[in-house]
Amino acid sequence: MSLLTLEVEIEHGKVVPREPDKVPESGRDLLTILSADTTTAAPAFLHALEQLQQYLHLDDRQAAEWIARVQDARR
Repeated sequence: MSLLTLEVEIEHGKVVPREPDKVPESGRDLLTILSADTTTAAPAFLHALEQLQQYLHLDDRQAAEWIARVQDARR
């Protein structure tokens, strides 16, 4: 028996492999879905962003502009 771990995306409830050429034509699989606990992850994430803003010496306007540039770059 061999084991294979693949990165997948879920689109509209369907599992889509990131590297479909690695998926065997037949077989059985197990899927583990990892989701962040938003109740604990969000405050820690926001705190990290606030610390980054202070480290970079950005006021609120500069931080908003930086966020907009990052969002544009990701598109």
